[in-house]
Amino acid sequence: MALADLPRVPLGIFPTPVQQVADLAGTPGLRDLLVKRDDLTGFAWGGNKVRTLEYVLGDALSLQADTIVVAGGPTSNFAGLLAVAAAGQGIDVVQVCYGEPRGGAAALALSKRAGARVEFTGVADRSSMDQYAGELAGRLRAEGRRPYVVPRGGATPIGACGFAVAATELIEQLGDRGITVVIPVGSGGSIAGLLAGLASTQVDVVGVSVSRPVDEIEAQVSRRTAECAELIGSAGPPPPWRVVDGRGPGYGGGWPEADELARTLLAYSGFVADPVYNAKALYWLNGHRDELPGPVLYWSTGGALAAADELTTTPSVVGKEASS
Repeated sequence: MALADLPRVPLGIFPTPVQQVADLAGTPGLRDLLVKRDDLTGFAWGGNKVRTLEYVLGDALSLQADTIVVAGGPTSNFAGLLAVAAAGQGIDVVQVCYGEPRGGAAALALSKRAGARVEFTGVADRSSMDQYAGELAGRLRAEGRRPYVVPRGGATPIGACGFAVAATELIEQLGDRGITVVIPVGSGGSIAGLLAGLASTQVDVVGVSVSRPVDEIEAQVSRRTAECAELIGSAGPPPPWRVVDGRGPGYGGGWPEADELARTLLAYSGFVADPVYNAKALYWLNGHRDELPGPVLYWSTGGALAAADELTTTPSVVGKEASS
């Protein structure tokens, strides 16, 4: 099936710009970069997941779903954006979070503001969300509802199609000129769609894993890339790609070196890097730029809500204290 034939709900403003940046943070590793500005997708709080949402929501509507059950922790930008987008289409949303009931995250507040019902699994392991979501969907079907289940990050073959379109967009902007794309990787859906869409090109792709071990996420990306390619009829092989370890202490923020880089980015160039994805990926890029061939394009995935959380919970170190 061609991409143009898949159901889609237009949400974002595309194409997002490619920006030539001379110097992001005053360090050699972040100079002379191209930046794909998916933080400027233009729907709600934006970010790269708007691309995923267009196809996930289109698929749910085509199947006449009346409820979307989405797995997403309290800080999930994707779940918050999904709740807003689904509300505009008259579809109920139940967000399944791991752990015990808690608030404080801007993304979770966004979900609730959009009318989503939030349920917690009671288990600290993030994988508990997927099992709970499946069981909840079964209960909803027994009640006569028509649920549509979305895993963490919308990482499905359908969701990946949003980034297959993004790949075409990138080639139209830059051509197939041997660039290296560096992109943060969480659940693997975005990079999988990108690889499927870049089939038979000479673009190198480096995914920086921020949450899962490299061998685990590589296998997941390979599988989802093949599934997406089959769905859209992409016959060529994916471009050269690899996944590197950018997890630091683990999923989420709390990596002092990456957090410090995020503060420097904001003060030096006004670039917003969230602590969960972009700060980690840029920290890896800053230390490994010399290993990458050709021009380097960094794919900024957004994450404004997580960045806002970090700003409001971490003492400021910019400008020092004014009191004396």
